Amino acid sequence: MIETERLILRPMAITDVDDLLEYQSNPEIVRYIPWPPRTREQVLRALENTIETGKFVLKEDHDYIVLVWELKSTGQVIGQSNMALLSTTDKRANIGWVTHQDFQRQGLAFEATHALMKYAFDNFPIHRIIADIDTRVPESASLAEKLGMRLEGTFKDGEFFKGQWCDMWLYAILKSEFSA
Repeated sequence: MIETERLILRPMAITDVDDLLEYQSNPEIVRYIPWPPRTREQVLRALENTIETGKFVLKEDHDYIVLVWELKSTGQVIGQSNMALLSTTDKRANIGWVTHQDFQRQGLAFEATHALMKYAFDNFPIHRIIADIDTRVPESASLAEKLGMRLEGTFKDGEFFKGQWCDMWLYAILKSEFSA
């Protein structure tokens, strides 16, 4: 569990299903997320799978953690972060985030993502964190830049996503560059 001023970042629990449904069923929120709008049953299945297969540490290639963002004030889950260890040899991890539609532009995604990055750099053998961002989501690129990540490249038709080719930005930050 990671605590920030307004949030508790913690592993998913079955009781989160209805909070997750609020944003995972929203077509605008999942437009650039690897799943379609989900029904309650689909959210529940995905939640059960994440609970069953997710890790709490990043030790081996492809280990991943998924943490929800719980508001301290209400207990509502309003977003989630994921991090995957891409390579133990290169000590490289990938990070991603998604925020409930009613809680965007309030600094909560920054607060959660910054806290997860700090936790990862402090607790796992990670040298570099990257974020692959669809160029159609400049808000995510702005967040990456606010986190101190730098744009390292644009990949033309870098990913075939939901039936079409899309350009991707690669953002990255080194442990030595991260400002706690």
